[in-house]
Amino acid sequence: MQIFLIILTLILIAAAVYLTLISSTPAKDKMLAPLLGFYYAHRGLHTKDRSIAENSISAFRSAVEHGYGIEFDVQLSKDGQVVVFHDDTLDRVCGIHGNVRDFTFAQLRNFPLCETADSIPLFSEVLKVVDGKVPLIVELKKCRNYSELCASTFTLLKDYHGTYCIESFDPRIVHWFRKHAKKVVRGQ
Repeated sequence: MQIFLIILTLILIAAAVYLTLISSTPAKDKMLAPLLGFYYAHRGLHTKDRSIAENSISAFRSAVEHGYGIEFDVQLSKDGQVVVFHDDTLDRVCGIHGNVRDFTFAQLRNFPLCETADSIPLFSEVLKVVDGKVPLIVELKKCRNYSELCASTFTLLKDYHGTYCIESFDPRIVHWFRKHAKKVVRGQ
C-alpha cells in the first residue's frame, strides 16, 4: 500500500509540473497569437489523387493561395542541406528505397514526388514561396546529428520575417531551441 501511495504521489507531482509548463500566461498567449485563427495544411495543400504531391512546392503554393497555414517536416540530406520531407525513407513518396539522410540534395532533387514534376524542396525554397504570407509549423525530425539540423534550420529562419513555430518529438531539439533561440515559439 505504501508503494502505491508513493507511485501515486509521483504521478500527481509529474502531472502538476506538466500542467504548469503548458499553462497559459500573458507572455505565452502573446507569442502564440500570430499562429492562431488559421487552418493548417498538413504537408502543404496536396490532393488525395496525388496530382499535387505532399511536401511539394506546388502544395505549398496552393496552401498560400488558399490562406492556409502550413505544417511540414525538415531533415538533413547526406550533404547537410535542410530539406522538406516527412518520411525517413523515400519508398512511399518517391518509390526509391533508402533513407533521405543517405542521399545528397543533388541526388534527392532527381526523385519525383508521387510521380509529379515536383521534387524534394530545400527548406530555403519553401520559405521563399511562403514569404511570410501564412504561418508555418516547422517540425524537425529526430536524427543523430540533431544539433546540426537545429543550427542549420535556425540559420535559415533568422532572416525569415514570417510567423513560425518549431516542433519536434525529440526533446533534445526542443531543448536546443530553448537554449539557443529563446524567443522562438517551440513545442513538443
